Amino acid sequence: MGSSVDESEDSANRPRIAPLELPEWTPEAFAAMEPMRPPAGSAYDKRKTDRKQQVRRPNNALSVMARHPELARAFLEFNRHLLYFNSLPGRAIELVVLRVAWLRRSEYEWVQHAAAALEAGLTGEEIDRTAADALEGWAPEDALLLRAVDELHHDHGWCDATWNELAEAFDTRQVMDLLFTVGAYDTLAVAFNCFDLPLDPELEGKGFPSA
Repeated sequence: MGSSVDESEDSANRPRIAPLELPEWTPEAFAAMEPMRPPAGSAYDKRKTDRKQQVRRPNNALSVMARHPELARAFLEFNRHLLYFNSLPGRAIELVVLRVAWLRRSEYEWVQHAAAALEAGLTGEEIDRTAADALEGWAPEDALLLRAVDELHHDHGWCDATWNELAEAFDTRQVMDLLFTVGAYDTLAVAFNCFDLPLDPELEGKGFPSA
């Protein structure tokens, strides 16, 4: 029998809500994931196919949501639009999500989207710089997006100057998609933190940039 210290340490290393093992998934849980099926022929479809060839299990985020199929289906329908039919380009989406993940210190979200960001056109150096406070060195549109995320996080809204810059750089639908993308991935980042969600096995050892 282990000591109370051992048991405490073991408990500290376990997620508060553990990902549901695949044999335990209900038919309702599988059905709830249907909205996340990527459009055929898309970059997301290729990414999913490549992952399935390497890892034959759902990621931990979906495996936690499988515990609550009704919530999963409702949220993933929303997430489907933001991920697959967003009016913003993929590069902008991933830039925004990485910044949200950094501000919320959600390592799970950051690591997941660091991999996606490479396919969306961000360089490794740019991905690392999304975890830095300074905005120097970014192209003007990238800096605007990052500043918009920062303001929503710190000030709970956009000042007139930022709003006017966004309205000039993007159309109405893109500005709305930007706002809801930040909100949705902020919700996920907080959830992953509260659940103590561990990194997926194939991503263990990765994390925020050291510098």
